[in-house]
Amino acid sequence: MDKQPNPKTRRIRREISVTFMSGPLDGKKLTFEQPEIGEQIVLNIGRRENCDIYLPFDNQVSRLHARLGCASVPVADSDSAGTAAVLTFWLEDGESRNGTYIEKNPEPITDRVTLRPGTLFRIGRTWLRLDIPISYGG
Repeated sequence: MDKQPNPKTRRIRREISVTFMSGPLDGKKLTFEQPEIGEQIVLNIGRRENCDIYLPFDNQVSRLHARLGCASVPVADSDSAGTAAVLTFWLEDGESRNGTYIEKNPEPITDRVTLRPGTLFRIGRTWLRLDIPISYGG
């Protein structure tokens, strides 16, 4: 008799990802755990080795060039058995020398900007894409 996995013991895996869209890492995807409900994570982007998104190959990138944030915002849903949340994303420049750009906008961002999944952004000469978040059982 085959034993079926107990659905209550299945762990839901929640990830966010960023994909390189140019440069020597073109096509490479970096994944990070989604924040818990009510929490936020901030990913540092730059040439510094301890950056979450490390771009040592691009000489137009500052040591700490930009920050990408993700917040898990709880939503009220009386029909839901559990707590539901919506992910929100933002990008801000880290006072870089060469600016941070979104899509085809010729002007660098100057403040924190809300990002939608699927958005392309440029750090130095490197294009990156914020991917659509995924959640699945594991």
